[in-house]
Amino acid sequence: MTASRRTPHLLAATGLVTLATGASLLGLTAVVLPGPWVGAGLVGIVLVAAAAAGTRAAIGARRAGRSGAADDGGVGSVLPTLAAALVGAWYLLARYGAPGEGPRWVPGPDAVGRVVDRLGQAGEIMRGEVAPVVGSAPIAMLCVGGAVVVLLVADALASGLRHPLLGGVPVLVLWFPPLVLVGRVPWGVFVVTVAALLLTLALDGAPAPGRRSTSSAAASAVRRAGRRRTASTTATAAVVAVAALLAGTGAGVLPGGSGSWTDAFTTTARTVRLSEDLDMYRSLTARSDEVVLRYTSSTGDDVGPLRIMTLSAFDGRDWGRGPQREGDPFGPDDVLAPTDAPLTGDRVELDVTVGTLREDQLPVSIEPRDVVSPADGWRYDPARDELVGGPRTQQGDRYEIGVRPRVLTPERLRGAPAADDVDDAFLAVPESAHAADVAATAAEVAGAEPTRYDQAVALQTFLRDTTRFTYDTEVPRGRTGDAVWDFLQQRTGYCVQFATTMVVMARALGIPARLAVGFLPGRTDDDGVWEVTGQDSHAWPELWFEDTGWVRFEPTPAVQTGAAPRYADPSLATGTPPQQPSLEQERPRGPAASAAAPLPTLSPSTAPSPGVTAERGTPWGAWAGAVGVLLAAAGAVWLWLRRREGADRRLDPERAWDRVLVALARQGVTLPPATTPRAAPEAVAAGLESRTGRTLGSEAQAALHRLARAVEDSRYARRAPDLAPEELEALVATVTAAVAGTERPARERAAAGAG
Repeated sequence: MTASRRTPHLLAATGLVTLATGASLLGLTAVVLPGPWVGAGLVGIVLVAAAAAGTRAAIGARRAGRSGAADDGGVGSVLPTLAAALVGAWYLLARYGAPGEGPRWVPGPDAVGRVVDRLGQAGEIMRGEVAPVVGSAPIAMLCVGGAVVVLLVADALASGLRHPLLGGVPVLVLWFPPLVLVGRVPWGVFVVTVAALLLTLALDGAPAPGRRSTSSAAASAVRRAGRRRTASTTATAAVVAVAALLAGTGAGVLPGGSGSWTDAFTTTARTVRLSEDLDMYRSLTARSDEVVLRYTSSTGDDVGPLRIMTLSAFDGRDWGRGPQREGDPFGPDDVLAPTDAPLTGDRVELDVTVGTLREDQLPVSIEPRDVVSPADGWRYDPARDELVGGPRTQQGDRYEIGVRPRVLTPERLRGAPAADDVDDAFLAVPESAHAADVAATAAEVAGAEPTRYDQAVALQTFLRDTTRFTYDTEVPRGRTGDAVWDFLQQRTGYCVQFATTMVVMARALGIPARLAVGFLPGRTDDDGVWEVTGQDSHAWPELWFEDTGWVRFEPTPAVQTGAAPRYADPSLATGTPPQQPSLEQERPRGPAASAAAPLPTLSPSTAPSPGVTAERGTPWGAWAGAVGVLLAAAGAVWLWLRRREGADRRLDPERAWDRVLVALARQGVTLPPATTPRAAPEAVAAGLESRTGRTLGSEAQAALHRLARAVEDSRYARRAPDLAPEELEALVATVTAAVAGTERPARERAAAGAG
């Protein structure tokens, strides 16, 4: 079989392995939310596959042009895998080794360090978050890089070494994350992957065109067996695909099933859930822009943030929620609040409809409230001021909140007595080498203030000062192990860093404090309906004031959260006549609103469509760079092949012997397969005399013996025979002329040359 015939088989095998790898990559959307990383991964594996296939085709073409060369289409060559690995390394470094969010198609020397850093960040995310996670740049790099490595190994086994069965093993590695973490692989991924791998087996078993057998009957039997194997394997692939298709279609009529086969590769349920564990060192990942809640207000205004949970246990880096509490039963007329604080007498009614939010706690106002819950089973936990115990919120759930605002003024908060009988957990400061430094900073900022309220306002003002602190979703890598001290030194972060720092500094001053997690009020549409999206997720500190309860402060910069609460306005704290912002003014508007400081671990529970992603899509520069790399690789391969071709054209003993055998075949002389080079001269002489009646002259016999000896030495001797190509050419000319009957004696050639 010629290499030009084998090469299409190998290229088809590469294509099928690429298809299986791409499908398995899409299977990772069960644990990583779909986003630009999917397209980036598909582009990466296509580039890698093209590099491997192009190099393999070039090698096959070169071998096809070599006389007497093995017709294996490049099987066994490591060059295709090396070329593909180079392209894959370039792609990963260019896309994920750039200093910003976008790719840099000519990677610099520092790209490797950035890739290593992002790999470490991906490990932290995997250890700290629950699937499905957002496809941030570190996670995207892990998925894309894993797919590239899987394709390299699978292609090397299936096409390079012609072991398609082994080639399927690395492809299935991409199934492990969804199987282990969510217990399933999308059925569409299963169909495409299994069918592609089975067809790869069938392709390997199919008889290649051009293969010849010494027996026509044997050749016919081989072809029939190959056709049967191909047909049976193809039929098996079709049965598997149809069975999976029917299973997926049938699942669509079951509760929770999907109704369309395309849903296996797209987002089906866009739901949002907030994490209960926050890491101060984790950068902010992409956030969902799905609507989690809609509500109407009896006044038309919002009532401030809607809280889902509160956290009190902080170990210096992570917030933990602790065990779940059962809570107490309540009725629709019960006012739910941890204390009997004085109320203004106003009541604002909210009619709330759940969107994509899936939570075990019910979002409620931070002010005292009465609640008509959406279902039975909800209970009130006064220690955490949460509604717990009910069924997880679902799309379309409706409930009512009657918000009863407290009397919150600077005068009342300034006159609050010292806290009495407060849980020590709200005063605990993590032990660290820099705990004293944090306390000293808190004392320097607010220690001289006369009341706890004034201290709280001073801390809030200090952290909201944009000349000191910068809001940024990328958190610098920690240096000391004390996340609060690192933030006070690096002064860059988002809501979790700002809120946590105020909590710890307040505790250092003896003010009980905790962290609250929930959503900013959202935005109103043209019909006056408030819409809260995943972009509005937020964290803020709450400080305890005796006879009033937990009071929200807002240390995150105004560009993300709007104005501070009216009672915490610094102008009010100093006695200056304030400009009283309404609740409506407390929330950001314009571009800042769409980027409202969301929770870093905001993660949809099933494949949402993220509104803001941590990486950009593939620009046209990616395609230009990819084409440039492929052209450069093709040029390098072409130059290498040209050099090898120049070397291959030089005559060696094997090629010289092949030319002699061809000349003998033209005279009807063939040597038995078992003929050795040493016995070949006598066999040639006998066969030529038997077929033509001619005998070899002494000069031709001597040349034939020298040539046979050179072949024997080239095959078995330690050193190659010392015969230049010109000498081999002369020997071949002498022997082939004698075989063809055109040989002239040496004295005649000499006379002709003298004349």
